[in-house]
Amino acid sequence: MSRWPALLLGLACGVAGCRERPVPRPTPLTHAAYVWRQGWDASARDSLAGRNWPAGLTELNVLVGECGLAPLGRRVYPPWAALRATGKTLSLSVRIGTRHALGGADEPDLAEGLALLRQGWAEAQVAGVTVAAVQVDFDCPSRLLGAYADRIASAKRAWPEVRLTVTALPTWLQEPGFTRLIAAADGWTLQLHGTQRPNLAKPAPLFAEVPALGWIEQAESFGQPFRIALPTYAYLACYSASGAYLGVRAESAELPKGTARTQGLPADPAQVVRLLAQLEDRRHALVLGVDWFRLPFPGDRQNWTMAGWAQVIARQGMPSACLLEVKADGPLVDVAVVNPTGQPLPMPTLEVAWTGARVLGTDATMDWTAVAASAGVAFRPHPLAGFLAPGERRVVGWVRLTEARPVQVRVVGE
Repeated sequence: MSRWPALLLGLACGVAGCRERPVPRPTPLTHAAYVWRQGWDASARDSLAGRNWPAGLTELNVLVGECGLAPLGRRVYPPWAALRATGKTLSLSVRIGTRHALGGADEPDLAEGLALLRQGWAEAQVAGVTVAAVQVDFDCPSRLLGAYADRIASAKRAWPEVRLTVTALPTWLQEPGFTRLIAAADGWTLQLHGTQRPNLAKPAPLFAEVPALGWIEQAESFGQPFRIALPTYAYLACYSASGAYLGVRAESAELPKGTARTQGLPADPAQVVRLLAQLEDRRHALVLGVDWFRLPFPGDRQNWTMAGWAQVIARQGMPSACLLEVKADGPLVDVAVVNPTGQPLPMPTLEVAWTGARVLGTDATMDWTAVAASAGVAFRPHPLAGFLAPGERRVVGWVRLTEARPVQVRVVGE
């Protein structure tokens, strides 16, 4: 009988030995950031100097134009000297919407977008900036991927002195034209965020680790090196009173006309960190690096801070809880919240509870509504509430009781 434990132990060790152990990737992931600004003011330009850049960040991909998103295309005029002074490798991007690219005999028609890209490149050359690559960001309908590949191949023939890359959507990976597209381009970035249209009835996260890893493994089956795009931002999805999707708000203060309800869509740093950890295995050596959307700027309310972003790149956790401030002045209780983290946080629901007194009155500030709860008062986010920006403190509301009593305040869901 004494032989059985030893035999079982040997079998267990044999099974464990059959498992593939993680082996570090041969080269570390490289990191780039999209500099996605439609306009540059002195504050944004000056903020590029003296930044505490995350370790491993080597490249900035700068937006130089947009078209097909509004009636008229728009050039962007980056501060070339300030960008060059960062010491980072610089690439350029153009965003092409489908408004004018589809519907004609030449669809997809990329002429306007490629012209904007060429203009930006020429301007950079005049400014003495070396451009490592140019990128086309176009959400091409799957049925036109073959034609899109032809347009990219034609652009390369006409512009042989540049390295031309494209962004790619996960839905393209199973389309027959996708192989032609990545063969035509000099490189490609697989977008892993914002892949689904927001839906109030069926909420979908901005980024999710499990499907992202599945798409990466699909992309690896093509046998070509590629990069991935990961988020640093939060979007606010906007809906009408009937629940119809109206659009998203990034950093602007205005909501789409007719917005009756919003839905916060933040990037979850914990899921991003877990994906980065998995990519450290040599099985994912075809993933060359990460293109982060987007570079944080001072004043961003819906983006990670530079420090928070650096934590994620270093595969460290980022705090995700707000702090409560409760001030009692006799029977009057004031409540505020503070975001001490490096990421935007959804406005929380708070419950204020007490015993032995009645409530005389209560009120909430514009981002919350005060309602009666089972043991006190609840402050719930207003239907149009946005995010609590990193470092922001905001007053939630107040409660007045018939007499001074100890109160308990908690964040619902934590």
